[in-house]
Amino acid sequence: MRPNRCCVYLRAITPGSGDNIRGRIPYGRRSICLESEHRMFDAVTRNDQRYSLLAKAIAAIVAGSAPGFVSGADLRPSDLDSVPTITVTAQRRTQNLQDVPVAIQVLSADTLSQLNTETLSDFSRYLPNVTVPTNGPAQGYIYMRGLSAGGTAGTQSSGSTGGFPNVAVYLDDQSGQLPGRNLDIYAADLERIEVLEGPQGTLFGAGAQAGAIRYITNKPKFDVTEGSAEASYGTTAHGADNSRATAMINLPLISDTLAARVVIYSDGRGGYIDNVGSAFTRRPTDLGIHFGHYASACSVGIPSAAGTCATGEPTAFGVPPASAPINNASTVGRAINPVSYEGIRASAHYKLNDDWEVLIQQSYQDMNARGVFYQMPFGSNGQPLHSLQVTLFNPSGDRDKFENTAWTVNGTVGALRAVYSGSYLVRNVEQIQDYTNYARGVYADYYQCHGAQPNNGLSATCYSPRSHWRELERNTHQSHEVRISTPDSWRARAIAGAFYEDFEIQDQTQWYFKSLPSCTGTVTTGCLTDVYPVPGTTTAGAPPPSGNTSFFEDIQRGYKQYAFFVSGDLDIVPKVLTATLGTRYFHFTNFETGSTVSGFGCYEAGPAPCTTESGINMNAENLHSTDSGFKSRANVTWHPASDVLVYYTWSQGFRPGGFNQDSTCHALGGASNNFCTPLRYASDSLTSNEFGWKTQFFGHRLQWNGAIYQENWNNVQFGFFDPGQLGNLSFETNGPNYRIRGAETSFVAHITEHLGALGGAAWNSSSQTNSPYLTANDPTLLLKSATAQQYGKPITAAQNPYGPLGSPSANSPPLQFNLRLRYEMTFAGYHAFVQAGGTHTGHSFTQAGSNPPISSGGAVNTTFLRFEDPAYSEFDVSAGFAKDAWDVQFFAQNVTDTIASVFTSTGQFVVAETVTRPRVLGIKVGYRF
Repeated sequence: MRPNRCCVYLRAITPGSGDNIRGRIPYGRRSICLESEHRMFDAVTRNDQRYSLLAKAIAAIVAGSAPGFVSGADLRPSDLDSVPTITVTAQRRTQNLQDVPVAIQVLSADTLSQLNTETLSDFSRYLPNVTVPTNGPAQGYIYMRGLSAGGTAGTQSSGSTGGFPNVAVYLDDQSGQLPGRNLDIYAADLERIEVLEGPQGTLFGAGAQAGAIRYITNKPKFDVTEGSAEASYGTTAHGADNSRATAMINLPLISDTLAARVVIYSDGRGGYIDNVGSAFTRRPTDLGIHFGHYASACSVGIPSAAGTCATGEPTAFGVPPASAPINNASTVGRAINPVSYEGIRASAHYKLNDDWEVLIQQSYQDMNARGVFYQMPFGSNGQPLHSLQVTLFNPSGDRDKFENTAWTVNGTVGALRAVYSGSYLVRNVEQIQDYTNYARGVYADYYQCHGAQPNNGLSATCYSPRSHWRELERNTHQSHEVRISTPDSWRARAIAGAFYEDFEIQDQTQWYFKSLPSCTGTVTTGCLTDVYPVPGTTTAGAPPPSGNTSFFEDIQRGYKQYAFFVSGDLDIVPKVLTATLGTRYFHFTNFETGSTVSGFGCYEAGPAPCTTESGINMNAENLHSTDSGFKSRANVTWHPASDVLVYYTWSQGFRPGGFNQDSTCHALGGASNNFCTPLRYASDSLTSNEFGWKTQFFGHRLQWNGAIYQENWNNVQFGFFDPGQLGNLSFETNGPNYRIRGAETSFVAHITEHLGALGGAAWNSSSQTNSPYLTANDPTLLLKSATAQQYGKPITAAQNPYGPLGSPSANSPPLQFNLRLRYEMTFAGYHAFVQAGGTHTGHSFTQAGSNPPISSGGAVNTTFLRFEDPAYSEFDVSAGFAKDAWDVQFFAQNVTDTIASVFTSTGQFVVAETVTRPRVLGIKVGYRF
């Protein structure tokens, strides 16, 4: 526990009298606070012991053992120690964590500092039941309790094609998640992070179907001038060094009326992925090499010198002789993936009068992640690579910036409390990724190769396979909420509110893998005609496609929502038995506009623009829909003893549906066209039954909480990308149902006067409960008597892509746990500690359903291949001391240097394993006043 800088909080209760010591004893600028609501120590004493303890506290201050604060270790006889009280607002009320009938994990400011964690990938290791499979910082979804069907985390066009997240990320009262991209808020000057598990649809709406992560910032204080500065420096095994600096100041500007608080931070983290030298040589096994039309064998006779067969189509294709390999010498480098976080947050707190106050906050963050954060087991030429190595042929990186303006007005109207909060978030992402390995895919060679044309003097040729993609994504999110609540002391309590939001995404992605010459008025053979946006479609003003653009999307999507919610509590037996009932009415209006354009079909199509392939006009599809309904929650809370809470909660959650880009039809199972990509997919829903307990024992020296639950996830949104079977576009459908059964537990214990322990564990068992197939839905089947009876029936002739009964959900480790021990001591005016911790994550699958583990012959044909990520463990240690206003800490993270895959994908058409960060050694120095 970090020493309290301003005061020591005590509650001394005299047996039989029930009276509390309350108040503040001043000593210069220092004081001892005696306040029953903020207990740091809980002592049941006799009167003489009570005053003895008080005298000891005063003596410690006078002795100057720690100017500005009293060390907690100076005042902790083992029989007085207790677990500190944690306050949360998970139910839109200020409550003791132990009184909230919801499974919540909380990381306080002290905990974040002790763990040396500042980003989601850092602290999520200590959150059982939370998984973050990513392609790098802010490039993935967050999942809770195994509620995942998989997906293409943080890859190209995820803003256009990805489903909405089912875990909400909040900065105070503003949510900020995007499809495929979590909002990676830097944990500077936070009061706490609340992790709410299970459906939170009643109070937090659609984005919180599976839960919510809430970053709660420190607010300006009226009564104290305080500040802090902290800096750290460290090394990364196999990579580059790290440095970080954070500064905060709180200023009362007008006594008891106006205060301001500012925090600024800069964090540079060294890379650890090496881009090693490699060539890229085309192979006969490349899935699209047939577009070079160079025969390596004929059904009759032998191929001609030009690679053609006399009897028609060849039986096998090879690589045209003029197809020279390329190399990546210009991009080779060591530790290519540094990442930096820079930001500032300023807030002002103004008290209008005794009843009303206003809070305004402005936040800005710039994250710059260069390179890639995965390793490649095999290089681009199939050569085995060492750990933490890749072979890239183009620069890669992800720039993710956001700014958020938020305001809160709260006060009282009679006995009622009223709160209005609003915010406006703008997020801009620019990402570039190497895509050269797509040249081994199904269609890439169409844009890079042509066959022999002896009459025109052209030999069979494949031009450079060097490729990349670039995405520009802009998100705006405006939200407003009004809440009215009754006093917490009432036996019957209620909270009611109204909510409105406007959420929009603009996504422009361009794929640059065309290397054939552009067709012009004079270049008419062996060329590919350039493409342009579909006339009449909505555009976001992105730069026009360049000469080597082969495919691009310019899409706008989003929704507007209004909602009303109410929740009521009734103390059936005061302080013993409470019933809660709440519901939320929601109304969504979804939309999607824009165009998707492909150069496929534009070979030798004359001067630009290409007209043989017009692209997809999404404006013409009229992609608008509405969704409305109720989601509710009910629970019963029982206090069989003052320090024991038992609860049962039934709750519902949901997330909105969306649209696909086209409704092209395909032949599955050898039939004629029988499956058409659906233009729309619906919301999916979650219903949870949870039984939990929150307890404290041995004079509050042991806190043990836990829950068991069953969650039924129905009509699950399911993603596909399979060029060989279902076309060259990603799409979503509604698919199977899943049942997740699990248990989780956590504890905090003060074992001795100086030794503390805390830990948590989660066990999940997920299972697919039905086995749907893709359905024959092509309306033209109804016009043919021979196939009319197939319409609306499952297509059983093709493999069931959703998976068989009993299949597990994705990204759902069956077991996760962590344990941390901390030993504190005081000597010669120093407060010192030693800490050790470990985390374990079980194995999991990257995709649900029947996605194959790897394509035939090792070639990658889809970004949805299914892999099993193995179990792994990590260990952290740290030690430090504090004296006066200074503290110093030495730390080692992932001390055993475990390199394990947290997410394996084929998003770039090569097997890529996003790995744990290697061992980090560092020192941190802080000053507070």
